[in-house]
Amino acid sequence: MKAMHHIWMAAAITLLATGCSNDNEIVGPKGQIVELELIYPGTRVTDTNFEAQDEIGVYMVAEGADLQIGGNELNNELFSFNGSTWTSERDVYWNEGTHNIYAYYPYAKSISDTDNYPFTIATDQSAENADGMTGYEASDFLWASAEGVAASASPVQLQFSHCMSKVKVNLVKGEDYTGDIPSNCEVYIHNMVPTALVDLQTGSVEASPYAAVESVKCRKLSSTEFTACIVPQRIASRRPLVEVVTDNISYMLEGTISLKQGFQSTITVTLTQSPEQVAIEIGGGMEGWDE
Repeated sequence: MKAMHHIWMAAAITLLATGCSNDNEIVGPKGQIVELELIYPGTRVTDTNFEAQDEIGVYMVAEGADLQIGGNELNNELFSFNGSTWTSERDVYWNEGTHNIYAYYPYAKSISDTDNYPFTIATDQSAENADGMTGYEASDFLWASAEGVAASASPVQLQFSHCMSKVKVNLVKGEDYTGDIPSNCEVYIHNMVPTALVDLQTGSVEASPYAAVESVKCRKLSSTEFTACIVPQRIASRRPLVEVVTDNISYMLEGTISLKQGFQSTITVTLTQSPEQVAIEIGGGMEGWDE
């Protein structure tokens, strides 16, 4: 009889445990996963869009809070692109309430200052690095934000913009220039501060006051077209600005220029038979970049 009593008690406990489990069953993880949809600027360094294996860093703070180095809801979270969607390195979930999201490209594993994040452009923007990315591509710093967003079944859209300034150099022939412009031309932009200080909360950029000026070798688009991503800055006094090197001849031209964030400036260099008569024309900045 005692044995039978114990059996009935065990059965009752099993049924009770099963009932409790059904009443409190949780399906899947708590919360909703943060999903993002990235929109590239009007044009990016590639022709149309972000590319597979691109990576961005993402911060998220409660609306009304300032972005900090650490202690945010998301701290420099890595999101990568597979060619169609962006996914985080680990699952990240929404908290309650509304939030501000800040994102930047290219991703940096370690960031020690979100108010003045130092970003340095490549001084040789024609060369490729180990990842197959040209120095020009690696110098195109992008930033985006979305404010007052909350958990949703739809991805948060992030519209990116260019934080650097683009310089485009066109070589044209003067009236006395005979033959074609050589295909081995190289173009340099001189006296440029190569390091920017980026505020990752506002996306604003300024040239670092601590960095020495350097020369930047432009990316070659054709025998007569060259381009470079440059830190926004202003050269108010005339100094060596553009150098065209071809067939052991160097054409050095002076000028002043104001390079604005997110703008493209066009420099036209008119080549002549005499290096002393080469002319330079600097156009005003144009918002938005063409490729």
